Amino acid sequence: MPGDGAFDPEILSIMTGALDAAWAEVESRNAMRGEPEKAGIRRALALRIMAAARAGQRDPARLRDVALHVVEGCRITRPTGWPPA
Repeated sequence: MPGDGAFDPEILSIMTGALDAAWAEVESRNAMRGEPEKAGIRRALALRIMAAARAGQRDPARLRDVALHVVEGCRITRPTGWPPA
């Protein structure tokens, strides 16, 4: 990625694949009302993927997961027996 903030073709391809995978997941789980809502969610996914890629993330599955975190919220799972007695 040059200093101007542009992404090289390889990372663009990875990012596009991650966005497509994240979007397919969102569409399969959520009933969205209309185009403005869809556009907003897709934009949020894309921005999250770009931020992660700028930070050095190159794993497509991780980029997808990071993007999905935007629409799913932070779900913290606790081990069985939490809190301790």
